Order: sequence, then C-alpha cells, then structure tokens
Amino acid sequence: MFAANRLRAGGLTIGVALALASCSSIPLPGFGPPDLPPAIDPGLVQASTAPADSERPPFFVQWKPGLPGLTKRPKMAKETALPAYPPSAKRQEEMGRTSIESCLTADGRLVDVHLAKSSGSKTLDEATLQWAKTARYEPAEFNGEPFAICGYQFDHEWRVEIIR
Repeated sequence: MFAANRLRAGGLTIGVALALASCSSIPLPGFGPPDLPPAIDPGLVQASTAPADSERPPFFVQWKPGLPGLTKRPKMAKETALPAYPPSAKRQEEMGRTSIESCLTADGRLVDVHLAKSSGSKTLDEATLQWAKTARYEPAEFNGEPFAICGYQFDHEWRVEIIR
C-alpha cells in the first residue's frame, strides 16, 4: 500500500510538471523580456549582467552602426551644454580627443560611463567623464519607440586656440 501511494504521488508530480510546462506561454507580470517595439529583432536584445545596484538598463541593444530596425540614431539633446574647458588645462594648452563609452537609457541618460580612449590629459578625460554624468541625449528609437543601447561611443575634441 505504501509503495502504491508513493508511486501514485510520483505520477502526480510528473503530471503537474507537464501541466505547468504547457502553461509556460501564460504571461506573468514582471517576468520575461520587456515588451519590444515591433521592429526590434528579439535576438538583438541583451539582458544586463551588471550588479543590481548598477544603473545599467536591465535590457538593452548592443550599439553598432546600421542596427536593423533603428529608426532614429541617438543625439545630444539641445539643452545639453558642452563641457567647460578646465582652466588648468587651458593654461597648459592641453589638447586632445577623449573617447567615452556608455549605455544610453530609454529616457536619454548616459550611465555606465567609462573612458574608451584617453586624450593624453588626465584633466581633460576627467572633465569629459564628469560632464557625461549630467549630459542628456535623445535616445535611439526602434520603430519610433525609445530603447536603451549599450556600447555607445562618442568623442569630444578638446582644442585650445593659441594666439601668439
């Protein structure tokens, strides 16, 4: 009798597991990938592996030129001023191109910003990174819907006009 009940319970477990597996298409709130604009190929969307306290978007598209479905490239918002030239760098006539890489959220903020290539001046690189924390952008759009992108890289050219 005990063996029969155990067998029956095992059969029930298998039956419940199969029933739950067949219900996996039922959407549960808060689970699964985000709703995607129709033009985004689901294969392009990546889940973030950043720590929970990171500002990196939970889902994003890795940036590359010519993304399929991209209807609008990101661009700097009109109200964003360019970074101020650090006075000490200006006095020492430091110049160069700083390249940074970041994630751009769907609401236009740069997060997870890091230096991709130095200008050769620590002062200018730091000024660019500090500015990036406050910069606002118009996000990338797929089929007219804003979506987060990561790996977005841009340069800022620092140039002092020398008059002698």
